[in-house]
Amino acid sequence: MQETKKRASARSESPRTSGEIHRWLRRLARENPDIFGRGGQWKIRPVKEQHASSHVTEVYQIDDKRVHVKFFRRTLGPTSTTYEPCREMATEFATLKEYERRGFGSGKYQVARALGSDERLDCALATLYVGGFTLQSLIQDVIHGKRGPAELYMGLELTAGLLRRIHTEMPQSYYIDQCEMFYSYLKALLRLEETGALGGFHRKAMRNMARWYEHQPLFRQRGVTVHGDANPSNFKIKDGIIYAFDVERSRPRRSKCVDLGSIAADLWHQFAYEGGDGNKAEPYVQHFIRAYEPDRKHRNEIQDLLPFYTSQSLYKIASLGFWDGEYRRRLIEEGTRRAEEVPELSK
Repeated sequence: MQETKKRASARSESPRTSGEIHRWLRRLARENPDIFGRGGQWKIRPVKEQHASSHVTEVYQIDDKRVHVKFFRRTLGPTSTTYEPCREMATEFATLKEYERRGFGSGKYQVARALGSDERLDCALATLYVGGFTLQSLIQDVIHGKRGPAELYMGLELTAGLLRRIHTEMPQSYYIDQCEMFYSYLKALLRLEETGALGGFHRKAMRNMARWYEHQPLFRQRGVTVHGDANPSNFKIKDGIIYAFDVERSRPRRSKCVDLGSIAADLWHQFAYEGGDGNKAEPYVQHFIRAYEPDRKHRNEIQDLLPFYTSQSLYKIASLGFWDGEYRRRLIEEGTRRAEEVPELSK
């Protein structure tokens, strides 16, 4: 009985009460009159909506507008030992503001608009809600015959255009962060190794990585700012405009192939998991790459390096805890096969 009272007291003292969240949202409405108007009563109510995320998220209706709130202290999966929720919240808020400052709040290719953040409310970050549909739902609808392939081709063209804009208009550098490149690859492999999932692929994976380490073009890439978590659930399309979300992993001095490989890997994964045949994703992957880079010479350079990054993303997907052993093995096998595609350089 006493323990029950303690738990009830803890809940009542939690900073993340609906009343405090509503007061915070009203303050954000006052601070953003260009969106919410001036002097309104701002009736607020929660709205139920499913959203694929690694954190607890909620949507609130404020009169005729909606706000999306992500709580960084409420994670839905494993986090690293160095994860600090309020630091991550502050990083994403600052990143969103930088995108806004550079013009990503208008036009055909946009990034979600940040409204505010508050450490006291479970490290909450509020962004202006965008309707429409995610690229992931579009992929799945095409796989299940609910939409035609032409719609997915158009969706991938929009995604390619947005990523290209990010890669060209955000900060660039002469070189990529080479240590981070291999650290990210190793991290995905080590997660699989720790759970015993890598199995007989361990030796092949290490050998492939050593071969890529000798591939000099991998190290001569120019650095760009990447989205950093370019999976299809983080892009929404509405009225011919595409919006990017969840940019807390957006970083400079990365290869553009980080984002391109993520999309390519997720297309294979969606067609394999939802449709039973990952090879059916290939026409869409090629269309996406052509839309991103129309120039054949530069596109060939991307195609040479893409297997390394696609492999990394497939290993990363495999390390998630959602899959049964058989499907996880398929992901690892495909990731290993992609990593074997090290280009042969002419002497």
